[in-house]
Amino acid sequence: MAETPADEITLRIDHDVALVLFEFLSRTIDDEDGEALLDFVEDEAEIPALWALMAGLESVLTEPMAADYERKVDAARRTVLKRLGGAFSGEDGE
Repeated sequence: MAETPADEITLRIDHDVALVLFEFLSRTIDDEDGEALLDFVEDEAEIPALWALMAGLESVLTEPMAADYERKVDAARRTVLKRLGGAFSGEDGE
C-alpha cells in the first residue's frame, strides 16, 4: 500500500505546458513502465516520481479523455513554442 505523503506542494504551471508535459510523460513513462527512460534515470525512484507527476496532471486536465485529444495537444505544443521558444535549432514557433 502506498504511503500518504506527509507534505504536499502546489505547483502552478500554464495549462498548455501541463498538457504538453502530460503527453510527454504518458508517452515515455506510462508505456512499457518507463523503459524508454532507462538510459536517462539515475535512480529507480525517479520513474515512480514521474508517474506521480503524470497522475497529478491527469487529475486536473480534461483533454486526455477528449475525442480530439491529439488536436488539442498539437495546439498546446504550438502555443508553448510560440510563448517559450523551442529547444532545438532556434525554433520559435514560427
